[in-house]
Amino acid sequence: MSEFDDPTLADTPDTGHEGFGHAGDGGQEPGYDQPGYEQPHEPPYGHDAPHEEPPHYGDPDSIVEKNLDGSTDVVVDLDGDGYADVVTHDTDSDGYADTTYVDSNHDGRLDTILKDYDDDGQIDAVFADTNADGRVDYAAADLNDDGKVDHVTLDTDYDGKADTWIADVDYDGKPDVAFVDTNHDGTPDVAVTDTNHDGTPEQQPVNPYAAS
Repeated sequence: MSEFDDPTLADTPDTGHEGFGHAGDGGQEPGYDQPGYEQPHEPPYGHDAPHEEPPHYGDPDSIVEKNLDGSTDVVVDLDGDGYADVVTHDTDSDGYADTTYVDSNHDGRLDTILKDYDDDGQIDAVFADTNADGRVDYAAADLNDDGKVDHVTLDTDYDGKADTWIADVDYDGKPDVAFVDTNHDGTPDVAVTDTNHDGTPEQQPVNPYAAS
């Protein structure tokens, strides 16, 4: 889920130009004053980087592929821009996707994964890359198949390591406990729990040496 971006045009202090042409040539191509030179129809864009056309939006499109192993893959372009917005993989071709990849913000990256582990047609887990760095920083799971999220894992500082865990241990649809790794050593330091289920969390340290 990562991509390489073209270099950005920048001012060049010693030429006085903004990425076009060369110093002293007035923005013309080298050799423009020599016999036989022909001005190109399309001048190059900064630093010889290719010019990218803006995305073209058309009709929605989809591709269905039946695989030899009995699985089915479906690729869907919802806005007709040429990039896949949804990709599904159905292992046994029963009509329920086991894995679904989603481009949640239509930037050309498949940044969210939906998993149906028991093949019942309901989502059991979600994994997301919310900041487009290519690493999962949000994970949520429905552990008892009631359609509600029971467990959430977060990487709040986007360093590639989970630092916050939230759980609904009694499956009432409300979080009961949260653990936080405040010093980013990989071990939870603070626990926030609602032991009496009154909606008010009680905070207590997990690691008494965390603040030292």
